[in-house]
Amino acid sequence: MNNNILEIENINKSFPGVKALDNMCFQLKKGEIHALIGENGAGKSTLMKILSGALTPDSGIIRVEQQEHEFRNTREAEKAGIGIVYQELSIFLPISVSENIYINNPPKKNGRIDFNVMYKNVEEMLSKYGLSDIDVKSEVGTLSVGRQQLVEIFRVLDGKVKILILDEPTSALTEKETNILFSIMHQLKKEGVSIIYISHRLNEIFNMCDSVTVMRDGKYIKTLPVVGTTHQDLVKMMVGRDVAYNYGAGTSDIRDILLEVKNLNYRHIVKDVSFSLKAGEVVGIAGLEGSGRTELLECIFGACRKDSGEILIEGEKVEIDSPACAKGLGMAYMTKNRKSKGLYLDLSVNENIFSANIDKFSKRGVLQYKEAKDNTLSYIKKFDIKTPTIDKTVTQLSGGNQQKVLMSMWMTRTPKILLIDEPTRGIDVGTKESIHILIREGAKAGMGVIIVSSDMPELIGASDRIITMYEGKVSGNLSINEINEENIMTLTAGVV
Repeated sequence: MNNNILEIENINKSFPGVKALDNMCFQLKKGEIHALIGENGAGKSTLMKILSGALTPDSGIIRVEQQEHEFRNTREAEKAGIGIVYQELSIFLPISVSENIYINNPPKKNGRIDFNVMYKNVEEMLSKYGLSDIDVKSEVGTLSVGRQQLVEIFRVLDGKVKILILDEPTSALTEKETNILFSIMHQLKKEGVSIIYISHRLNEIFNMCDSVTVMRDGKYIKTLPVVGTTHQDLVKMMVGRDVAYNYGAGTSDIRDILLEVKNLNYRHIVKDVSFSLKAGEVVGIAGLEGSGRTELLECIFGACRKDSGEILIEGEKVEIDSPACAKGLGMAYMTKNRKSKGLYLDLSVNENIFSANIDKFSKRGVLQYKEAKDNTLSYIKKFDIKTPTIDKTVTQLSGGNQQKVLMSMWMTRTPKILLIDEPTRGIDVGTKESIHILIREGAKAGMGVIIVSSDMPELIGASDRIITMYEGKVSGNLSINEINEENIMTLTAGVV
């Protein structure tokens, strides 16, 4: 008996200069949670956009419940019972939680929206999953990014989906919100909903999924049951080689103090924080969501104005009142919000790298376009950025390659101090490894690096020292010999 709710056969899709999918095949069983994994640029997102009707394939077959479909738009895919929640949110911030969830199908009475029924239904839905603290009438824009993601998932579920696609759903969630999501997934599975789960967090796949399909270079590699498969098996299939989880901690020569932060305060979010950073050192900052770690970096870089405290660079007190000032002092900051704050998505790879370095490529007021182009070509080669030309718009690149473009923008400046917030969020293991190699090369050349990350193995593998934060304060300072998961978790949880 055929228990497949979805069958994809020999799907092909090409874009100018790139073959995104090459005879890709995939099968999904009813009531199954099936992981789809691969490096950034492997073709996962393209395949899911085709399945959800956002793109049309060049050739191939899609069957839902043994019936062939040619989805010309997302509405046709939704009618077939397919819903997708993208990593990049598509909710409407100025309207309420309830209106977002019922945006496509609001309850009506006498031809008008019945807000009382809408609010009651949403209250029951949120209460069922432990989210009764959310005001159903509040604007979605007032919620955390993680809560916004959950609202978008509820909106898709309102469409009575048979197949739910989740693309990196936990990348912006707190631990509590992640557990709520997993509870929702378990309940949907019991109800017979099939889930395609895209994530670079392999631990989640082993905890949540029944099966896993690996893609590489737009091709189908293998489908495996999760039970009996190892992390190393999946990583090797994704990248086509063995990957060592060693990001270089302890391998650079640590020199004199570059940066000192003394008694820094910001809006009761950052509270009396003091620490130092030395040349050649990679310092990790660990803390739960809301601990003040991102705001700390933003204060140091001048994106937020500190209320009090001192910042010293190479022993001299400095006043950093803007990012431009920080750049002039030899700092660079890679924000975790690369798409909204870090990159110009509609500009090309070359224009993005050039944009952050106009002063560097100017001589007597004349822009040096050839030097800028040569610089971009050198970073494409050095960072192995997958793009057919330097004129490709950044929005057309995979998340991992966008991150490499962002790093190229800042490394072109040859900074003395590099601040990085979530350097590899939503990025595959192969790209993660290459980015950390680049970070460590900078440290070996004498750069000081501060990394904020929610990825525990990343922090442990990359950091020469780890500063822990709890409720805005420094709760610990771990030397390389003291760094382990138990110590970090204890200090970031405020356990005395």
